Amino acid sequence: MADITIADLERQVAIHERECEERWKTIFRRLERQEQQIDRIENILIGACGAIILGGGSVIVTILIMHN
Repeated sequence: MADITIADLERQVAIHERECEERWKTIFRRLERQEQQIDRIENILIGACGAIILGGGSVIVTILIMHN
């Protein structure tokens, strides 16, 4: 096995920790963007469902008014 010193190992661990910290930051940024996009899609769907319900209700009201 190669002669690896404790100093070498500490340096490798320090490099690894920096790289992992950057990766986690990137992951958290992506998750935040995805959460914002999901919130936006959710709001659009709620609005669309509301419009569909109101549209269906207005059709029913119109039919009832026309037949009375």
